[in-house]
Amino acid sequence: MRRNAVIGCAIAVLTVIASLSWSGAALADVPVCQPATPTPTDTFPGTVTVADNFESGSLSSAYTVLTAGTGTAYVSSATAYSGSCAAYLHVTADSNSLADFSVPLASGATAVYADAWFDITVSGEIGNDVPYFRFFQGSTRYVDIYRYNNNGQLWLRVLTPTGNSYTRLRWQTIPLGTWHHLAMYVLPNGASSTVQVWYDGTLAYSNTQVNTIATAIDRVQLGAEHYRQMGDSYIDDLIVRSVLP
Repeated sequence: MRRNAVIGCAIAVLTVIASLSWSGAALADVPVCQPATPTPTDTFPGTVTVADNFESGSLSSAYTVLTAGTGTAYVSSATAYSGSCAAYLHVTADSNSLADFSVPLASGATAVYADAWFDITVSGEIGNDVPYFRFFQGSTRYVDIYRYNNNGQLWLRVLTPTGNSYTRLRWQTIPLGTWHHLAMYVLPNGASSTVQVWYDGTLAYSNTQVNTIATAIDRVQLGAEHYRQMGDSYIDDLIVRSVLP
């Protein structure tokens, strides 16, 4: 009787796992990380809000994590830029799929530097994109960079008083499954905002007269705030610096 009960329980567990896999829900393996890996550093100014190589094995309380449906956000050891672990965002084309995490900035911050390594392994639907960094005032995203799914190019998007403005930063395709270094500086000041973008250590964009609707910066986001923005991204050696007056 006891043996039959154990077998029955095991079958039930396997059935649940099979059901989750069939429905598209991602099951996170326990990551095998290297906690002794040095904390990432960079040479940008400002107060460090986050400096994370994700070797702790989890997304810390420094982040606001949001997932829904088949979307997942967790630390994985499937690939990494340094050490053996990286943050992982997985979103499908399902109508309720969403995954992102954000870094709230220090109170009173007037500008921000964001710096990380990214490996986009799965792109999304034509006409859409896979995000790198997104910058918010309140709930409004006003500056972001992304890999455009149609051609793999790097683009900058700015929300102006009259709508979105787009600038292509890189004509060449960014290959899937490769690590690349992205960094940004954003100082929101309405029509005289400053935006800088570095790609693999080279300055790709710099403008001190960017016209945005924003006059403040509250948080930096990794991943998309929209449902069904399909894509898989690994993020490593994330550094966010709040610039205070």
